Amino acid sequence: PPITASALNSATTSALNSALTTSALNSATTTALNSATTSALNSVTTTTALNSATTSALNAATTTSALNSATTSALNSATTTAGAAGASHLDDTARDLNGHALR
Repeated sequence: PPITASALNSATTSALNSALTTSALNSATTTALNSATTSALNSVTTTTALNSATTSALNAATTTSALNSATTSALNSATTTAGAAGASHLDDTARDLNGHALR
């Protein structure tokens, strides 16, 4: 029998319906997304990319300005504590010296 447009339409519709089930599309989509995600992550997390990001972060954290600020802060804190103790000691020493001078 001759192949009619109707027969081709029917066969094509049937084949597409069979191939394009929700399950088949979900599976194909999941596979494609997994592949794309893996590829993207591999590209981003190469040793070179990680080294570059780490170097960049360390450079930003250890600029002269950042180190100066941290050093100044640490010295100010240590000096304030030591200064308070030193001032108290000097007061005691002054009292002792004044006591001796008065005798």
